[in-house]
Amino acid sequence: MTVSNWRNILGLVMVGLLLVAAGVAAVSWGWNERGPARQSEGQLTAGQRPARGATEASGAGQATASMLEDRPPVPVMLTQATRRVFEEKLKISGTVLAKRFALVSARIPGTLDQVFVDAGDVVEAGKTKLFQTDALKLQQAVAIAQQQVAVAECALKEKYALLEKTRVARDQAFADLERYRQLRQQNAIAQQVVEHQQAQCRQLEADIRHIETLIDLAKAQLEQARLNLRIAEKDLADSLVVAPISGRVSLRLKEPGEMAGAGTPVLRIEDGSLVEISVFVPAEYYDRVEEGKTKLRVRVGQTLLRDLAVTYKSPTVEPRLRTFQVKALVESPPPEVVPGALAQVEVILQVRTGIGVPTQAVVQRSGADVVFTVHEYRARALPVQLGLEMDGWREVLSGLDEGTPIVSMGQSMLDDGVRVRLLEEKVEQKKQ
Repeated sequence: MTVSNWRNILGLVMVGLLLVAAGVAAVSWGWNERGPARQSEGQLTAGQRPARGATEASGAGQATASMLEDRPPVPVMLTQATRRVFEEKLKISGTVLAKRFALVSARIPGTLDQVFVDAGDVVEAGKTKLFQTDALKLQQAVAIAQQQVAVAECALKEKYALLEKTRVARDQAFADLERYRQLRQQNAIAQQVVEHQQAQCRQLEADIRHIETLIDLAKAQLEQARLNLRIAEKDLADSLVVAPISGRVSLRLKEPGEMAGAGTPVLRIEDGSLVEISVFVPAEYYDRVEEGKTKLRVRVGQTLLRDLAVTYKSPTVEPRLRTFQVKALVESPPPEVVPGALAQVEVILQVRTGIGVPTQAVVQRSGADVVFTVHEYRARALPVQLGLEMDGWREVLSGLDEGTPIVSMGQSMLDDGVRVRLLEEKVEQKKQ
């Protein structure tokens, strides 16, 4: 071991000896002080000595009273317990949604020729043109269908002309047959000529029936051509898409030259005149939210919307997040309340009126909730049963009457019986 180590050990030993000497001196002094007291106590007779338990209890009470008296008055401020409205509410972040919106797709698949609107444009239902697909091809299809109608009409006219011609031939054949019969009665011609003419008449009758059938076929073909024309015209009209609802274009999803088809949105339109506040509430509150009764208090930016009744409650709970959707309708919303905006929502679960005290006035003493009042400039503890808390105030269900002055400042330094000094009185004395 080095010399420095020995010096350190020696120093520690010296410190220890000094501490022992100090302890012995303190014990000796205490014994000397208690000696006279014991002698005086020994001189008392048995009847003059007080009971030990009474002496200790009396000493403890006198010590507590002496401590309370020795403490300087605690400065406090009083607030009256008042009757207030208390709400049980759940604070959740929600979203503003458009009640009416449309994802507009092309009715006729094809290449986008033109998109007439952009994001932010205002559109009117049934009037504003949005976009068009394959207009040239569909115009040509209409022209072809029109020609097919013309061809079918000509074919029908041809069949009518053929029918008229055949009827004339039939009438002539029957007239010839009548003359041949007369000549046969005179034996001017052979029976074979008459029979041949009869066959000719029957053939012409069959030709007429055939032509009438062809006329029916031509009529059907004409009607088919007309239907095809209407379909082609409808396709051409559908290639130009107009706004299905009034509102504002919120999204433009495709550009001219891109392919568009059914089910592939080109634009999104939202009607901002009717919106919904949507929130997802934890599943444990499902039975406490009632459609048409539960109210929402909503703040969007600087705009406050009060007493919005719940208009929709999801019939099921979302299994992954264990939440359910709640909505409230807002008609003609303020300018700041637009679809997509963040909404701070308070779901009002319960509203009742009760006696309230400032939250900071409630303190714990011996594991119980108490408030302090003042009687003859001394603090008096009042055990209370607490209820709801709202805006810095606490509901008192029992243990306190309305109008009772309650210590709202300085209560953390109080115990039952402690002297107090009212700050209001001090202020009044200074003014005087």
